[in-house]
Formats: sequence, C-alpha cells, structure tokens
Amino acid sequence: MTVFQDEDLAAIKALEQRWQGEKLIQVRTGKIKPAFGMNEPSAIFKHVRAGPITVSSLGCEGDEHAYEFHGGPEKALLQYSSSHYSRWKKELPQSEDRFVVGGFGENLVATYANERNMCIGDVVQIGTVIAQVCEPRQPCYKLNHRFQAKDISKRSQDLFRTGWFYRILKEGTIQAGDDMFLLERLNPEWTVARVQYYLYHDLRNEEAMRQLVEIKELGDEPRTIFANRLKKQYENQLGRLEGVAMNIWTDYRLTEKKWETPKIVSIVFEATEPSDTPEKVLPGSHVRLRLSGRLVRAYSVVAGDSNRFELAIALSGNSRGGSQFIHHDLQRGDVLQAGKITSSFPLSVDADNHVFIAGGVGITAFIASAQHCQQKGYSYHLHYLVRSSEDIALKQYLDEFRENITIYDKSVGTIFSARDVLNQVNDRAHIYCCGSDRLQDAVTKTARSIGIGPANLHFEKFEIATSGDPFTAELADTNKTIEVQGEQTLLDALREAGLDIPSSCEAGNCGTCRVVVKSGRIEHRGTGLMADEKGSSMLSCVSRGVGTIVLDL
Repeated sequence: MTVFQDEDLAAIKALEQRWQGEKLIQVRTGKIKPAFGMNEPSAIFKHVRAGPITVSSLGCEGDEHAYEFHGGPEKALLQYSSSHYSRWKKELPQSEDRFVVGGFGENLVATYANERNMCIGDVVQIGTVIAQVCEPRQPCYKLNHRFQAKDISKRSQDLFRTGWFYRILKEGTIQAGDDMFLLERLNPEWTVARVQYYLYHDLRNEEAMRQLVEIKELGDEPRTIFANRLKKQYENQLGRLEGVAMNIWTDYRLTEKKWETPKIVSIVFEATEPSDTPEKVLPGSHVRLRLSGRLVRAYSVVAGDSNRFELAIALSGNSRGGSQFIHHDLQRGDVLQAGKITSSFPLSVDADNHVFIAGGVGITAFIASAQHCQQKGYSYHLHYLVRSSEDIALKQYLDEFRENITIYDKSVGTIFSARDVLNQVNDRAHIYCCGSDRLQDAVTKTARSIGIGPANLHFEKFEIATSGDPFTAELADTNKTIEVQGEQTLLDALREAGLDIPSSCEAGNCGTCRVVVKSGRIEHRGTGLMADEKGSSMLSCVSRGVGTIVLDL
C-alpha cells in the first residue's frame, strides 16, 4: 500500500508487525485557546496529565474541542504513534524542534500501535476503559501551522501517519503506565491505513467502497464519504488541507553580500519563487532566518519587500552563532529559509513628530521608518551615532534623508546629547531608540528628567544577553517541570517540551513571546513589557527565572 517511493520499506514492515498490546506512555488533554495568530482557536496543544483520568463517551475529562466536528462519541480519544516523530524529524529537519510527542494533538501516547497494525473495529482495553477503533483522523490545515510546513496535513494523510479515533464501549479511567491490549479484532483485513488508502488515494474504487460502507464499526464520517462517492458525489478536500494562509517558512537565495564597515555586513535575499504581489517592508519590520542546523535568529529588515529584502548584521563578540554564521559561512548563492516579514517596532499613529536615535548597527531599525516618513511627508529626524566615519553603514540610503539626518562622529568630536535633542521636542513627539544599554539609559533618564512620559518612548536593542544561571519552570496547569539550562532560553525550552509559544523578534523588543508568571522571581530583560506588566509576565525569549518559577500557559 506504499504510495511514496521514498518510504523506507524496512520501516514499513516493522510498522506492520501484529499488535497485541503495550504500555500507555502518556495521557494528554488540552483547552481551547487562540493559536497561530488566527481568528480560529484550537485545542491542539495538549498537556501531559498525571494520575487517573476519567474517560466518558465523549473522551477525557478536561479535554476540549474548538469545533463540534472535532469531537463527539466517534472521536472520543485520539491516538498517535510516537515512533512517527523520529521519521518526521529526518524528513522535515527545518521543523525538527516541533516534532515532539504530543505535537499532533493526541490524547494517547504509545509507541508500537500505528495505522498499519490497528484495524477498524479493534476492541482495546486501556486501564479500566474499553475502546473501539472507529475511524482515521482526517488531518486539517492547523497541522500546517503547528509544524510550520505548508503541506504537513496532506503529507500525514498520504503517508498514513494521522492517528486514529476510538469510541468508548465502557467508561472508566486511564493513566500513564496502564496496559493497553487487544481484546478482539473484528475486521483484520481493514487496517486504518487501508481505509485511508481509499479515502485519499484510490477514490473511485467502487468495490472497496461497497465493502467499507458495510463495516458497522466504521465511523459515520468516513462511511458517509464512501456512500456519497458511490452516488458519484465527491467531496472537496482542499479546504480541510489548506485552510487559511499561514506564516510559513519560504526559501530565499543570497544574491548580495558586502561589508558596510569592518564589523557590519549587508546581505540581500531574493525569493526562489517570487510572488506576483509582494508585500512591502513596513516600518519596524523583522524577519526570522533559519541559519545552520536548528539556529533561528531575528533581524531588522533594512528595506525591500517579500520578494527581495536587505539586512545588515554586526559581528557580535557575544554571538550565539547567528552573526558568526552570517559573517563567516554564508555565501552568495546559498539558500536559507525566512519567516514572514512582520512589523514589531512600528511607528506610533499618535505622533506629530518622529525622532529616531540609532547607535551603530541600530541604524537598521530605522531605515524603513525614515523612508516611510519621507514618502508620506511626516515630520521626523534621524540621529545616527558612530565611533568614526568608517563605521557609517548603509550610506546608499542616508543621502535621501537630506536635512532630516544628523550623523554624530565621535572621532572628530561630534557628540550626541540626549538633553539637547529631547529639549527640542513637544509632548506630541515620539522617540524611538535602538542602540547600546548606555545610549538607551541616557535617553530614558533624560526623558524622565524633562517630563517626557514613557508612552512616548520606544526602545529596541540590537543585541541582548540571553544566557545566565539555570532555572526551573513549573507549568501550573499540568504540574510539569521544565529545566532551562544556562545557555538555553525559556522560549526554546518550552518549544522543546512541545509547547507552541508565538514569537517575532526574539530579541526582547516586541512582547509577542510573553508568558504569564504565577509566582517566582524574574530577571527581566528586553523592552517588550511595560513596568506594570512585569509583576505578572515575562519575555520568554530573553528574560530568565531565578530558582523556580511557576508559569500559567
């Protein structure tokens, strides 16, 4: 029944080994919550449950479904083989960190049972529950968002790695460590994968469909599909598989690389498959790049659009691998993946005047913003601080700002004074600063001393330390404990544990990755939280806990 030639036949034979029973590894449940930045919520993020869990005809106690058709008596429990995850990681290494147990939203985690050795109608005892396999899971587009791969829903169904649903014949309790064993096999010739073959591949085999509609243990949803096909009525599967547009990773080729200064390199990427309607870079935009291995970094976008954009990156003495790779390893012609270009440091709509203060490579945060102001006729001024003339980067853009830019060259005695600059603005001006801690502290203290409120100040750091002492994060809703190592961010640790935490800049500026803190001491870093938010939240990309903290996710 293999469909793809690249399938490992030896691995398939192993999957087809007869299943009699095994241990239940985990029980997982989830609550409905916003997901993937869409208007539609999801309960795909399911957390490990400890102790006995009551199972009724509708499933596990505490498990929710965002939509009526995602649950019900014939979708009471979803099982997924944990053995699939290692294969997914090899096949889609760009999403490797997302392929962790629980990623497919399964309630039951076990290793050996899979779509090729479980049959429709199988009666299985799990703890004190008796359940019956009734239908394959029909994957939907939310899996594409979950794994940041635009065709994972179709891949999973084509490769027979979707999981399957049980109906409950006898209610009871289940828990991790329970024995799962086969009580009865009613339709040994109809594995879950074979049913999927006729659902997704051989759509017009009327002989097979006549047999399938006669299997009384088959769920109503697939039975109706087969019955309709016998009437020459064929469903459209594209809506289920593709859904709404997603923030996917896109391939870009490096077409230009040049040294702007001894420490700053500019790079230009062009989409390998350009769009007919590219999206223009907005003020304050970032883009995330997949670099070598699992390394992902976010950078300010200097200019361009979604077909062609430019970045400028300084070589950091505290590099965690990103700037080192870009400066020393990345070559013209190399293809990398980039996420959607997003504006996470936008201009204030309430401002009468925009004042940009850039230190060194911080100029990258304001080229697009200054261009926008220039084109729209907005009042603005760009203050650019460098140590010497050889440190001036992106000169090709600066000339267009004419009288609206002042360059402060420390080597010739042109010194920036935060007080002189801020004394010239009124209370309708907004100040944006990207640079060193010293520069940002000077702007903050000066603004406070002359009565400029915090709502008119906007900060972005081009570099921020993320390492520190190890700490422990406890998840309040699951009692799960996550150890965060010294060189690891909380964001990375949560993702490795299977939790999908949204993020954008990953430099502590935008606040997208904030998580709620119920208790514990936090070492706050970054500028993405207001002062009154720091008592109950932290930025998971840069901030660190001290000792043990408790999170409410």
